[in-house]
Amino acid sequence: MSTNRIKIALVGEGRSLSDMLSGLATRSRLLRLKIVAVVDLAHDPASPVREHARSIGIPLISSHVSDLYEIEGLSLVLMASDLPAELARLRAEMPQHLPVLGPESHAIVEGLVRLIDTNRLLRADSRRLKETRLRLHEFVDTAPLAIYIKDTDLRYKKLNPHALRMLGVREGEMVGKRDRALYPDGGARWLQIIEHETLRSRKTLHASGVLPIQNQEMHVQVTLFPIIENGVTEGLYGLIEDTTELVESARRLHRADAQLNETQKYLREVLENSRDIIFLTDPAANLLSFNSGAETVLGYSRDEIVGTPAHRLCATPGAFDRLFAEALRDGHAVAYESEFVTKDRESVIVNISLTRIEGPDGKPLELVCICRDITTRLRLKQDLIRSERLAAVGEMASGVAHEINNPLAVIDTIAGLVEETLEDEGQALAPETQHILQKALDRLHHQVQRVTKITHSLLGFVRTPETGMTEVNLVELLEESLNVLGIEIRRSQTEVRRIFADDLPTFVSDPLLLEQVFINLIKNSIDAIVEVPQRPGVLEILTTLDEGRIRVTFQDNGVGIPRADQEKIFNLFHTTKPAGKGTGLGLSIVHDILHLLGGSVRVASEPGSWTRFIVEIPLDPPATPPPDPSVSI
Repeated sequence: MSTNRIKIALVGEGRSLSDMLSGLATRSRLLRLKIVAVVDLAHDPASPVREHARSIGIPLISSHVSDLYEIEGLSLVLMASDLPAELARLRAEMPQHLPVLGPESHAIVEGLVRLIDTNRLLRADSRRLKETRLRLHEFVDTAPLAIYIKDTDLRYKKLNPHALRMLGVREGEMVGKRDRALYPDGGARWLQIIEHETLRSRKTLHASGVLPIQNQEMHVQVTLFPIIENGVTEGLYGLIEDTTELVESARRLHRADAQLNETQKYLREVLENSRDIIFLTDPAANLLSFNSGAETVLGYSRDEIVGTPAHRLCATPGAFDRLFAEALRDGHAVAYESEFVTKDRESVIVNISLTRIEGPDGKPLELVCICRDITTRLRLKQDLIRSERLAAVGEMASGVAHEINNPLAVIDTIAGLVEETLEDEGQALAPETQHILQKALDRLHHQVQRVTKITHSLLGFVRTPETGMTEVNLVELLEESLNVLGIEIRRSQTEVRRIFADDLPTFVSDPLLLEQVFINLIKNSIDAIVEVPQRPGVLEILTTLDEGRIRVTFQDNGVGIPRADQEKIFNLFHTTKPAGKGTGLGLSIVHDILHLLGGSVRVASEPGSWTRFIVEIPLDPPATPPPDPSVSI
């Protein structure tokens, strides 16, 4: 092959020589040329053009034109550079039969190179086209799609194997026929309309529909695109994909979604309308949702609580955080009695159940918290305990009443004998002595009646006592109560300040029960004053008349009542006194007596400074006891 190629030599210098060498060297085979010599007139042994010539294996690389004379079979010399003098000398020195082409021939050479490049590209395109057609045929034959070709009259020209299997026909049966052969009842009319539109618009179109194939309705997705050659529409390609299973899956999914939506709706309704406290949190314990039951019980709205830490609902946030950490670790956590705090800072006792919800990756996604308000149940439990205690007190009261009333009867009898003796033989005594003894006997009878009334009050815990209603002078009753506690008042060095209104009328009530109330409250004030010996004790008793009710205020400057106890001080068996000094019965009896008489009692206190009890008594007692009033102010 190399002996048939034309041997040429290149002469020149610089960039023009380098460009011609590069252009011809890469196309020498296609041009059937062989570069056998390069003469670089720049006389630079290290020039880039010489390095390039060496790298591609040029046999002769020189700086002298005369070296060309020794080359056998040289057929052509090309002058690459625009050097007129060198070109003339070269033509003069070369043999006459050896053509020497100058720069005027470069356009011919460049055109030839471009022609070669174009031919090379065309050959590459032709090769790629053949490969593409081969792959297309392979695709058509093996694709899991029904592929067919129709002419402009919509007659079948070709169907691939998958289409033949889908339609249940052989290729020879369908070539040259229209769709009536497959769909005799016009079941593919919609497909024919789309095919006509594809031919008319010369655009690729897509459509979905149902085809009656082999006596069954098949859901299909069709893609149509025209066959255009030399600007003329020759027919169309059709691709049919069986989507029946996909459509059925979509229907099943739609039904499942509908059922799921219905279930979710039902679940949301249950959760939303539940009276329990239900909320969701993220793994960081921030609230994500808050149901209406939680809003009702705790008083917060969704807008103001969602996004905040859940432990803000708890009276002891640290305990909730520990419970939350347990649920994250173990998947579930329970607290049977925990205290929540409402927006109004009221206490709510709840039973908490925390459950972890995991995401698809197994990591905690949410935690659901279900809390049941058991405040009422605990209150009923406490009421039951109170009832049991009351029953025990009732049994004790029966025995106490029996044991105390017997000696009281003896004392009252002896007092009666002394009184009769005083009437019969008192003339022997001095008048002043008679007066003192008579006054002592009167007080003795009064205190016997008072003790008897106290025993009856103990029985009042288990049955409603009968009241002895009569006219009451409030000032006299208060003075009598102070006289009973006179010794304790003097021992405690308490100053009693009486601020009694002048216009107080008499009223109907039970004087013995009221005296028991006053003595209890005065005794509590004295006990509170004794606990602060470093300052003089003062007990102030104020009486006023206000809208048909008499108000009596007892205020002392004693030790005060802790804030936590002020709401519980009237509860049965609750006491703030040290062990052995208080039973928790006194103020509870005060509250019950006033409630029975239609009155009320309230308390206010500044711990360490003062305490105030306010008693209100109606001028006209009710026929039946009113509802239990509030005991705090």
